[in-house]
Order: sequence, then structure tokens, then C-alpha cells
Amino acid sequence: MKEIDIKKTDRENTYNWFKGFSNSTYSCNVVMDLTNLIDYVKKNDKAFFITLLYIVVRGLNSIDEMRMRLVDDKPVIFDEINPAITVMTKAGTFDNVRFKNSNEYNEFYKIAHEKIEKAKNQEKIESEDYNPENCYNEYYITSLPWVEFTQLTHPIPDDKSSQCIPRICWGKYYEENGRYKMNLNITVSHIFVDGYPLSKTFIEIQKLLDNIDEYLK
Repeated sequence: MKEIDIKKTDRENTYNWFKGFSNSTYSCNVVMDLTNLIDYVKKNDKAFFITLLYIVVRGLNSIDEMRMRLVDDKPVIFDEINPAITVMTKAGTFDNVRFKNSNEYNEFYKIAHEKIEKAKNQEKIESEDYNPENCYNEYYITSLPWVEFTQLTHPIPDDKSSQCIPRICWGKYYEENGRYKMNLNITVSHIFVDGYPLSKTFIEIQKLLDNIDEYLK
């Protein structure tokens, strides 16, 4: 983690403006093409959710602004951000599952699979770290695999540090003209993320999806 000297950046005024908002967040929904991903997981007998999770986290981490946070009211940037995901339990409720990120696909897959299976088999939520305080080096990631949504909003707390944590959700994928598509929602804080870096994030994720064999070697 490294502190950012906002005065030496070209967006000091924008940063200060949106920092004064009670809710600085906004969201965007983009249709992503998952055709190559679906083909990959079927051929290699891999879990769709974990593989997509890896791609999304890798894409997010490639954009500097997505790794910026407010910590103790100071702007900082992390070298790498970890995933924090929701997992449905036996009871029909969800648990928050978090783990250290890995850029290596097989290692990421192994860790994520173990964590998810453990959470899924719970009769009740027993996690001691359900919502730990001051844990900002995360992406909050969830999914609605039952519906094809076109719009989505997240519950946003008043805490500005929490608002600066990107929130990600994807819906049920569907087939259209022989291609597999899916809506991806990313919610960010305008304190750090303007429209251009948000657009670059979607473009980078799509690039990874289009060249999945290369990145999952």
C-alpha cells in the first residue's frame, strides 16, 4: 500500500469534489461475450464461477484506479486487491468468503474451490470475519445466476472508505445468435474512478475473455 499525493495528480479538484458527496458511487452495466469462456470450462471440466472470478479480478487489478482506496481518510493505492465473494449456504443464506489473490490460475482455482465448498456446506454461518472492519484491499463480488438482469444497484453505506471499494455483480448468461452473453455490473466511487478507467476495466475483462486460452495456461 502506498499513499497517493493528490496534489501531484491532475485530478485534485475532481477528487475533492466527489469526496464531499454523501454517496460518491455510480454503476455501469455492460454486456460481455462469454463464448470462449463457456467453451473453455466445458472442455476442461472447470467451474464457471471460479474461472470467471479469476478473469474479472485479474482485469480489475490491471487498472490502477480500481486499486485506489481511502484508508484513515488518506488516498492510497494497493499493489494487488483480493476477492471477497458471496456463497450460498445449505440454509439458503449467504456467507462472505475472502481469500488472498493469486495471478496464477491453477493456484487461484484451488484456493477458491476449497473456500467455496467449505462455505456451501455450512448449516449456519460461522465465519468470524463475516464483515471485518478496515479491510479495504478487496473487491466485493457477487452474482445473480438465476436471472438476466439489465440493471442492478448495491446497498451502499455512508462510510466513504467503504464506498471506494468496487462492487461487482454478474447475472445469468444467455445465448444470442450463437454467442454466449452476460450482463456485468461494476459499481465504483467517483472519488477515484472516472468513466474512462471504468471503461478500460470492462475492455480489459473482455480482452481476457476473448483470449482465455492464453491467460489460463
